[in-house]
Amino acid sequence: MYVKRKSERFKVFSFALPALLIYIIFLVIPIVGAVYFSLVEWNGIKGSPLEFVGLQNYFDVIADPDFRISLMNLLSLVFFSVLFHTPIALLLAVSLNTKFKGYRFFKVIYFVPTIFPLTAIGLLWYFIFMPNGSLNSFLDLIGLSEFATGWLINPSTAMGTVIFVNIWAGIGYYMVILLAGLTTIPDELYEAAKIDGATPVKQFLHITIPMLKPIITLCILMDIIGTVKVFDLIFVMTEGGPNGLTNLPTTLMYYEAFRYNNFGFGSAIGVIILLIALVLTIGSESIMNRKRKSE
Repeated sequence: MYVKRKSERFKVFSFALPALLIYIIFLVIPIVGAVYFSLVEWNGIKGSPLEFVGLQNYFDVIADPDFRISLMNLLSLVFFSVLFHTPIALLLAVSLNTKFKGYRFFKVIYFVPTIFPLTAIGLLWYFIFMPNGSLNSFLDLIGLSEFATGWLINPSTAMGTVIFVNIWAGIGYYMVILLAGLTTIPDELYEAAKIDGATPVKQFLHITIPMLKPIITLCILMDIIGTVKVFDLIFVMTEGGPNGLTNLPTTLMYYEAFRYNNFGFGSAIGVIILLIALVLTIGSESIMNRKRKSE
């Protein structure tokens, strides 16, 4: 009996081993490496000496005004992403779930932005928002040229423009997840609610949302993690400009490590990004769990 159990455990372990190795090689080792390099001063060039500086890189990052700006930009991006992504995606999913005539066409249209990488989306919107781009040309055409501006180079509009594009790009992804969740809700619940005289709004508030709470929670957590890692959208659209006002910790990390050869400083930013993602994720999950228990 003991030998049989031992054999079964070995089979389970052998099946899990490839995934475990991938996890260790591509996640655990890079994290350990980032922590190590964040404690040294190094220019990133092979053969150059490494000087151990302890936590000095972290103190320098926290004291850096550019990092503070990037951190505020990140919090704004996370806030507006969570505020708009899931609610809009849920409304679209509910409307498509009614399966009106032509709903498949709209499902494809809403999902199309998700197919393209953020780099391509960033380039698309860059050409729309550039000073002589499509948006300003359209405003000139309809006689609203006074509203035309350099959307990506104007300090008052640059970050807001990037936030808008990030929201637009992600709605379709969460819509599909929520649409799949809607198919798991029994039709009998809605039929019983109709018999009781519940309006569509009451059905949405008292059936749809409560039944989708686990999936909504998942979408929010995925949204937070995904937004914290955003890099390519900023890099393609603004490169962190104007004057670093649209930088995120990810772009700042790239510039410090690979453009300015300040590898220890950049690694410290990378570790801080990881900690921010953990804090935001754990905090959001604990808040949602408390709400669930209180209900």
